[in-house]
Amino acid sequence: MTAGVTVRADDADPEPAWHGPLIDRFGRRFTYLRVSVTERCHLRCGYCRSAGDQGTDAQALAPAQSDRLLAVFRGLGARHVRFTGGEPLLSASLNGRIAHARALGFARVSLTTNGHLLSRKAAGLAAAGLHDVNVSLDSLDPARFARITGGGDLRRVLAGLDAARRVLARVKLNVVLLRDHNLSEWPDLVAFAITHGYDIRFIEAMPLGEAGAATVARHHVDTAAVYAEIAQRYRLRPLAPAPDSGPARRFAERDSGIEIGFISPLSQKFCASCNRLRLTSRGRLVYCLGHREGLDLRAALIQGLDDASLAALIRRQVARDKPREHEFGSGTHAVLVRMMAIGG
Repeated sequence: MTAGVTVRADDADPEPAWHGPLIDRFGRRFTYLRVSVTERCHLRCGYCRSAGDQGTDAQALAPAQSDRLLAVFRGLGARHVRFTGGEPLLSASLNGRIAHARALGFARVSLTTNGHLLSRKAAGLAAAGLHDVNVSLDSLDPARFARITGGGDLRRVLAGLDAARRVLARVKLNVVLLRDHNLSEWPDLVAFAITHGYDIRFIEAMPLGEAGAATVARHHVDTAAVYAEIAQRYRLRPLAPAPDSGPARRFAERDSGIEIGFISPLSQKFCASCNRLRLTSRGRLVYCLGHREGLDLRAALIQGLDDASLAALIRRQVARDKPREHEFGSGTHAVLVRMMAIGG
């Protein structure tokens, strides 16, 4: 402030004219953006990565490009951003991306990780401004965990969970249900979550890429069956959908207070309430995991579009191409998206 001059609130720069909610032709508002920061991952989970499928960052956005797109989506009404991969903790720029998202005013900044590097990175993530983390934990048996993940070390993941709960507001376990692999483990996984104060979500495998399609064909589990068994053993209280969050049906376990969620893309479609868009590390905006349509924002950046033009492009394409619902389970639908390239 210059001496002797008072700056009034109404003298402040107004929001750009292109700011405002992003809404598709079905009336859905998009407030949740998932951003992949790398395709690379040091694990080979069977439902995510086919043999010989090597993720690469050769065509990845520069951090500055991704940060610029994040600012555009913030202007379009996004309030929750989740950084994913691949394995996002392999990205050297991740802490800076988190800090940038906080500076932009995102109400919630989240992370999904396999947890292997979390024990030594949790403190830095918290200092950068991370609110919460989801950690993949498909088994509590070390040998089974190694088989499912293609060589993962359960001890490292458990150490990462412990480090995260010391510095972050919330830690959640992601469990992909796999018939003939971990279906019998749900009692141990729920008990583990209750003991340590972690929320937990049970997820149906999705037919994404060759790996996901093969997994669904061999190991699909309807989450309704697991919910029914959990509800017989624990007292569950239904929770209302959380604003700016994902599609889980959520329940509070009455005695411990932990949250138990179920994500059921095949058995119980949640498309009508979809509020999510996904940005790959290569700059492709993915409207829906089950459809081919997408928008090459990397090309738009290279063309030199300004922020207003980027916003207009995103509005137009989302309104035109965001589908009413996915087509998983149709029998003829082509599998289009590799899980490791988008992070789910």
